[in-house]
Formats: sequence, C-alpha cells, structure tokens
Amino acid sequence: MKTAFTLAAAGAALLAASAVAEESEHIADLPAPLYELLEAASESSAENRFADAVRLLSLTQPPETILTAAARLGREGEARAALGLGPAPVDMGMQVAVIDDLGMPPMVYQAAPPEPEDESGGWLQAPAAVTVALAETIASGRFALWSGRINAGLRFDSGNTDRQDYTVGLEANRELSGWGFRGTLDYAYSEVNELVGRDWFRARARGEREAGERFTGYATTEYERDVPASADWTAFLGGGVGYRALRGEPQTLTLRAGPGMRFIQEPGHGRQDIPALDLGADYMARITESITFTSESNVLVSEIGRADQQFSLNSALNEWWSVQLKHHYRYEFDPQPGFGSTDQRTDISIVREF
Repeated sequence: MKTAFTLAAAGAALLAASAVAEESEHIADLPAPLYELLEAASESSAENRFADAVRLLSLTQPPETILTAAARLGREGEARAALGLGPAPVDMGMQVAVIDDLGMPPMVYQAAPPEPEDESGGWLQAPAAVTVALAETIASGRFALWSGRINAGLRFDSGNTDRQDYTVGLEANRELSGWGFRGTLDYAYSEVNELVGRDWFRARARGEREAGERFTGYATTEYERDVPASADWTAFLGGGVGYRALRGEPQTLTLRAGPGMRFIQEPGHGRQDIPALDLGADYMARITESITFTSESNVLVSEIGRADQQFSLNSALNEWWSVQLKHHYRYEFDPQPGFGSTDQRTDISIVREF
C-alpha cells in the first residue's frame, strides 16, 4: 500500500515538474521587456490596466504566449477575456490519468438523450441558438469591452432661446479593440406658460475599425430635431479616417476627417441635401482617479457650415454613480433669418454607470 502511494506521489511530482518546465519554455518565448511590462500592469491598481497591456501585446505576440505568461501571474482568465477568447478547455486526459494513479474506479459517462425532433419547421431553433450564443458571449467575457451610462438633470440654454430644460440621456460604448462603437440618445423638454418651450432630441452613432497601430476607419450618423429652431430637423451621414495622436491613459486624442452628406429640413422650404467635409477631434484626460475631462470638437464644412464644441467634466461618487457638468457651444456660419449664429447649453446631471 505504501509503495502505491509512493509511486503516485512520484508520478504527481514528475507531472508538476514537466508542467513547470513547459511553462518556463513558453515564458521564454515572450521577450523579457514585454513580460516585465505585463507584470507591471498586473501589479498596477488602475482599472483595466492589465487588459490594456494584454491587448497591446497581442499586436505583436501570439495569444498562446500571452496566455502562458498571464497564467504564471495568475490572471489567465482576465487575459482570455481581453483577447476575446472563451474559458480554457478542460484536459480530460489529465483527469483520467489522475484517477488511475489514485486507484479510483473509472467514471462512467452516459450519452446524452437524443433531442426531440423540431416539428415547428425550424422556427423554434433560431431563438434557442441566439440564447446559447449570447450565453457563450457573456461567459467568455466579450462584454467586458462594453460600457454605458444613463443620465438625468437640468439644462440651461442661452443664445437664440433662454430657458431651463429637463434632460435625460443614454450612452453605449465599446472600447476600440479591433473595432469600437459609440452611440448616444439625448432628449430635453421644457414648458413656458403651459406651452412647449423646448422639445429637443438628438441621436448619434459611430462605428470604428482599427487600420494599423494609429489609424482607424469610421462611419458616423447623426439626427437632431429641435423645437423651436431654424430647422425642423438636421441629419448627417458620412465616414472617413481617424488618427490616434495620443493613446492610453492619462490622455487620449483622436483626430478624424472624412466626406459626408448633410440634410436640412427647413420650415416650409423642403429638404436640402448638402455635401460636407466632417472634421473632428476627441480628447480625454483623467485628472484624478475619480475626475475625467473630455472635449469633443466638430466642424461641418459645407455651403451651410456649422461648428460644435462640447466640454464635459465627470466626477465619480462611487463605482456606479457620478456627477457630470457639460457645456455645449454651437456656431452656425450661415444662420436663417431671425436667428443668431450662436447657441450655448450647460447641463448638470446625475449619471448611473452600467
């Protein structure tokens, strides 16, 4: 009996030594400076620092090498999530070998019962497949790149109109890792003497795809309706090229330029379709661990041109709640008769992250 336990212990030691040797061999494949970078990111207390380092290494290193290094740091699961990979597969061969070494009776696996035939003509299979795919996506951590927020507050207008509005908004973002997305919905409403003083709605969406270390390609669309305003509604559809001048914390800066088409629906005059050049710059700076500053600049160069500048200061109260102060300035190069060139709006809102 003692001999059996001795042999089992020796076998386990040999397996462990073999695994350590194999791991060391894979670690050697990752250059020392890159491993030190990954190790420093692992020890950092900053949120998403380790995931950012993994995605940075993936530009030049194969996933297997990165996962081996992450496993040594005890963070293989996070590395798999950052790379968009599923959980590590279970080694059934190793389980059988351990059971044999311990002298345990072999495990008996029963075949799964056959699935009942789908008599619906296949229409029931589609929802089931979507549900399974969604569950696998959540389990693999692919939603880790997504974030969103809901906000509600007050807006103070000046320029063509001077009044106080109530605002609500929704924002969804996917971090640019291979591809990225940003979508926003904003609504403001107010009444003056029981009449509608402001009924404003804006929807924006931009999809982006990496095209190298610094360049991206993007497509963007925007729709805005404002009552009262010089136009019933305006819209823009376009695309172009982005250049990431600054990447990573504490500052990021992306410059964008591309052609598009601007649509303007004027009261009683029909719709105008105007070619335009879209120029933009997005800047973000993390001032402290809880305070973030962003700037969004945009110019539509066209027959009826427009410039927008928005500054935003976000102060986190805890992990999920924050206070946001936002100022938006708009300049119309060719305003309609009876309207001024400038409009300014200041928002104060409570934000719920999700």
